[in-house]
Amino acid sequence: MKNKRYYLDLAERWFDALLTEGEELELKAFLAGTDDPDFDEVKAVAGFFSAGKAVATGKASVDARRRFLPWAATVAIAASLVLIAAIGLYHRQNNCYILAYGQKSTDPNLVLNDMTATLEGVFGEGEDVGDELFDLFNPAL
Repeated sequence: MKNKRYYLDLAERWFDALLTEGEELELKAFLAGTDDPDFDEVKAVAGFFSAGKAVATGKASVDARRRFLPWAATVAIAASLVLIAAIGLYHRQNNCYILAYGQKSTDPNLVLNDMTATLEGVFGEGEDVGDELFDLFNPAL
């Protein structure tokens, strides 16, 4: 039986990619059977690489794919609903309308004409806007 230091050395050399194939198999066999918390990080990385290799080579288990599919479908549906809601809110908030004489109108020309008439009434040709603003903000002068 080899000691803990030997396997820690193997793990360190594994991270540096210096192990032979036989040493790597020996380390994997040891990691599969140990519960020592000093090897938790090595086990996590080895498991990550093992899962990635299985997916890349198409050897991932069918059960893993079946567990992943409902989550992927749920995320896709949720993202679609959020997108649809955002588009609907955007269009609802950007409707331009006017209430004139008790009637609601969304005709852009009518809205523009009414706004132009209102601004002309406030800032008519006979008035100087600068003088009006000066008088408004300096009433004591």
